[in-house]
Amino acid sequence: MKVEKLKPSEQLCKVMSRIYDSGLTTVSGGNLSLKDEYDNIWVTPSGGDKGRYQPEDMLKIGRDGKIQGTRKPSVETGIHRSILADRPEFKGVVHAHPSGLVAISLLRQLPETMLFPQVANEVRNVRLAAYGCPGSEELRANVAKEFKDNPTTNTAILENHGAFVASEKGLSHAFGIFKDLDFSIRVQAKAHSFWGKGPNLISKEQLERYNRALRPALGTFKQGEISEKERELRALMCDFCSRAYQRKLFTQNIGVISARLEGENFLITESDSDNAELTASEIVKVCGSTAEEGKTPSKSVLLHKRIYETNPDIHAIIMAAPENAMVFAVTDREYDLKTIPECYIVLREDIAKFPFGSTIEKQEELADYFKRKSPVAIVKNDCYICTGENLFNAFDRLEVVEFSAEAVMNANLLKGQIKSITEQQVHEIKVKFGIV
Repeated sequence: MKVEKLKPSEQLCKVMSRIYDSGLTTVSGGNLSLKDEYDNIWVTPSGGDKGRYQPEDMLKIGRDGKIQGTRKPSVETGIHRSILADRPEFKGVVHAHPSGLVAISLLRQLPETMLFPQVANEVRNVRLAAYGCPGSEELRANVAKEFKDNPTTNTAILENHGAFVASEKGLSHAFGIFKDLDFSIRVQAKAHSFWGKGPNLISKEQLERYNRALRPALGTFKQGEISEKERELRALMCDFCSRAYQRKLFTQNIGVISARLEGENFLITESDSDNAELTASEIVKVCGSTAEEGKTPSKSVLLHKRIYETNPDIHAIIMAAPENAMVFAVTDREYDLKTIPECYIVLREDIAKFPFGSTIEKQEELADYFKRKSPVAIVKNDCYICTGENLFNAFDRLEVVEFSAEAVMNANLLKGQIKSITEQQVHEIKVKFGIV
């Protein structure tokens, strides 16, 4: 069930568990709020185990200010109430202290928001709120001021603290923005360390072109009875999506999976689906130029369609933005496959980089690239595209891409000189594993 369909108290528990399980807060840190259809405000309690909250732990604050619940409300409840009162369009607010956002708050700087399109589109007019003691009136006033005085703002970073993110769509959406921004900052930090300077950014013109072409128009067809093969494939897609989220290869919003059914018909995740808990009903069947009635396929559906049409041997495609590997997508450093044998064996000859926007503007070129038996491509400031003869194969390549990139990042921190596999050693690998 989608988070928004849960009761308010259940939504708070669900999202707080995601924050904790994602490593975005400590067992005692962070707080949430949401506004229900009757303008009551629901908040998380003070203290307690953030990863194990129960619905009965949540508190409801009526429009008259009366608090219902057995626990003491969070010390930052005043900030939540001020944001929701001053900006009545907001329905959910997230506050926590993940490493990326705290890092930028320690520098008392604002993050680059033009690193990835999801962050550029969702984080609006981010502000820096002056320091105040947690739970104090000073901090409440400082944070509230940034939201009240800046009517387009939905994100405020607190000096030496963390961040508040609010959303008009609800609590789950606010969490998605929060997590993607923290992810973006961590990539920004790793790019600085690895490359020695700031990452490459998306221009406003590039983002505008990208956004204009995001929603492909497809006809529709009415889905009939689903075959056993299709049911199994849908279940497998959900399983790999869950794994990708748990292993931090996907975020809630970033990541797309598709799999070929037969011929050029395929299944693909729905646009704006929740990668944390994808269900079979959030997978869309695409047949030719039509999509399953009542569903909107991922914005990248036409690229997937083109790849399947051009490459009969490809039966699965995964688009993802794994944190360490994305450092190569936002810098001019090349992804070297000659690091470990597994990397070369699984990923083959090379990984080419394509300009930002290629998922829309260079679909034929990307499809032809995979025809040359290169299974993975990088799209700058966007994603990795991993293809395979089945879902397991494509997912394996995604994991190897990230694991190898993380090893390179760690080697960089050790300040030594990375020794690549020699050409002779590459030749031995080719002979041993039949790589053409």
